[in-house]
Amino acid sequence: MRVSDCRTRHSTFVSSRLASESISRHLHHSDEHVRTWAVRLLTDTWPLDTVMSQRPVRKAEIRSPKSEMEQSLVDSAATLPEFVRLAKTDASGLVRLALASALQRLPVSHRSQLATALITRKEDANDHNIPLLIWYGLIPVADADPAALATLATKAELPLTRKLIARRLAEDIEKNPAPLNDLLKVAATKPETFQADILNGMTDGLAGWRQARKPAAWEMLAEKLEHSTDAALRDRVRELSVLFGDGRALDAVKTVALDPQADLLARKAALQTLIDNRATDLRPVCERLLDEQFLNSVAARGLASFDDPAISVKLVKAYRQFHPSERGQLISTLVSRATFAQALLDAVGEGKIARADISAFHARQIRSLADTKLNQKLAKVWGEIRDSPTDKRQLIANWKAQLTPAALAKADKNEGRLAFNIVCASCHTLYGEGGKVGPDLTGGGRNNIDYLLENIVDPSAVVTADFRMSILDLKDGRVLNGLIAARTERTLTVKTMTESLTVERGEIASIRESSVSLMPEGLLEGLAPEQARSLIAYLMHTSQVPLPSVGKSSSN
Repeated sequence: MRVSDCRTRHSTFVSSRLASESISRHLHHSDEHVRTWAVRLLTDTWPLDTVMSQRPVRKAEIRSPKSEMEQSLVDSAATLPEFVRLAKTDASGLVRLALASALQRLPVSHRSQLATALITRKEDANDHNIPLLIWYGLIPVADADPAALATLATKAELPLTRKLIARRLAEDIEKNPAPLNDLLKVAATKPETFQADILNGMTDGLAGWRQARKPAAWEMLAEKLEHSTDAALRDRVRELSVLFGDGRALDAVKTVALDPQADLLARKAALQTLIDNRATDLRPVCERLLDEQFLNSVAARGLASFDDPAISVKLVKAYRQFHPSERGQLISTLVSRATFAQALLDAVGEGKIARADISAFHARQIRSLADTKLNQKLAKVWGEIRDSPTDKRQLIANWKAQLTPAALAKADKNEGRLAFNIVCASCHTLYGEGGKVGPDLTGGGRNNIDYLLENIVDPSAVVTADFRMSILDLKDGRVLNGLIAARTERTLTVKTMTESLTVERGEIASIRESSVSLMPEGLLEGLAPEQARSLIAYLMHTSQVPLPSVGKSSSN
């Protein structure tokens, strides 16, 4: 290194230190905005975690002498006591927000000290940002020092933060059970509100698991909560006890699921627990509940794991017992297996199930089963899905010829909103309402008929990686189509158009990555002509419109 370079770097280092010392004095300023900016200015040049919560190492740090390479560590050590003081005593939410944000710039070894001061501030319990920012800063601590993370949770007065910590520790229950066990020991001495956050976090962390190692401290906490007046908390204890292999808890869960006097949400949760844990008598329990509206959608999901044509017959027979809002979930079950799909198409052919009840997404799910005879049956009773670019261009031209400005001017936008709710809202948001699976449609080029038709008729022409469909072949014979929304070492979460499913990796035989969009083709063809016209008119409109009255709606 040249002498001139050394002098330049030394001068920069000294200037930086003098600037930091000058700014630090403003941490005592009487104006909260000045204190806030002092925190930001002191930390803005420190490395920031990546989106994967990993602290990047810059090339300059690798080439620099040790004193400069560790400058942020030195600066942090010098400033940390003042930051901790502010976190403990400052009355300004803006200052605490800046400190919580700065956590992601601190060396990981320094984060617990500042986080400890921040998570004890009860006034931030319902803040929209601070509990999450603290958690984002603590994510690397989970890998570096999980025991410290457990200690932080025991001191946390922020429900969301302690819930997220419990979730993260639960994810490592097989590899490193001690931190979670330590947290459970302390939780047994805490109020039920604290205990509920820990159990809810554990439930989230173990979602999709069939079985998990029981922590040594679990029995003590479970016994304490067995007689809680909080029914939801008792349910959560039973669900986790089942996951930890408690046969008595499994019997109690089954009793709740079958009790017609019990709360509906509790029964649904109990039935889902039986499904998740593959209860030995799951099939008769689910068959018994097929006639109970709003519970039968969960029962159908449980029966999907049994590859028996007799089950498909029972599901089709029970179709009218399902509430109209949940029939789509039943159809999603029926298109997950070739034997089930055959029964479904037979029912459509016989007029027992309306052709319009089979969406384009369901039709494509059937095609993904790769059964030639089934595809022929689908084409006969439902219709064709046109694959070639020439077909799609012609289809776009046909629709454009029908959807002239004059025709759209006569369309009923209120009915169009209803059609949107039926065929689009499960995945897309418009004017703040709808699902989050696909892109938000509120912006974009909706006022352009060519843009709309190209994206609806040929949704896979241009599709980003975030919205490409995956096809999961499960070992029990089912096939799932959807977006992989989340991954852990143990599970995958798949979002379909009707539900979100968490599956253990060990249950997946293969994953087929598709270049096509989750949005299916044939959406407009599945609607009556007047519905399609109303939908396009609604999508092209620049403001929200009311839903049609029940008496006016063509769907009733």
